[in-house]
Amino acid sequence: MFTIGFDLDLTLIDSRQRILSAARRSFTDLGYTVGDATLLPYMGEPMGDVAATVVPGIDTAAFMLRYRHHYDTDRDTPVPVLPGAHEVLAAIRAAGGSAVVVSAKQQAAAERAVAEAGLDVAAVVGDHFGAAKGEALLRFEDVRAYLGDHIEDAAAARVAGCPFIGVTTGEFSAVELGAAGAQHTVADLVSVTPLLHLQRR
Repeated sequence: MFTIGFDLDLTLIDSRQRILSAARRSFTDLGYTVGDATLLPYMGEPMGDVAATVVPGIDTAAFMLRYRHHYDTDRDTPVPVLPGAHEVLAAIRAAGGSAVVVSAKQQAAAERAVAEAGLDVAAVVGDHFGAAKGEALLRFEDVRAYLGDHIEDAAAARVAGCPFIGVTTGEFSAVELGAAGAQHTVADLVSVTPLLHLQRR
């Protein structure tokens, strides 16, 4: 069985507004004011690292406790599934393969996000970013591609020894993703299936 790997946030789902809302409220809880414009360039990165970058010296453990609370209890901010996500996952299953999600989200949060979105995947691996995602992908059989919206997802694909397909649904352009190492870039998942080489071997 072959495997196709996926990033989660801004590749399969758009959790940007829920992330921003939870982060703003968490900074406020700790006495800081941080706006969306400051946070947007860091979408897809571990939120504890983001907090430490934008507010040097912040208590990241305290921030993450607040962030997880706000994110997990937010029932008002929608997290839409991105166009083509269900279709490409179905195509992988129909060809006898499996799809796995490897995300920077905390494990429980990644599993919950996948379940809430109704994404039919074989496995979810959280708490990995950049090259560490590639190490997680090495656990799976015959990984043929990794899809993601972040330039660091290129490092994941290199470590896993598979092509990187960049999706421009996040904060990075096709030029930036290509410069990072994407063999292909797409505007969305609707037309990505022909790039995945889903034929049986």
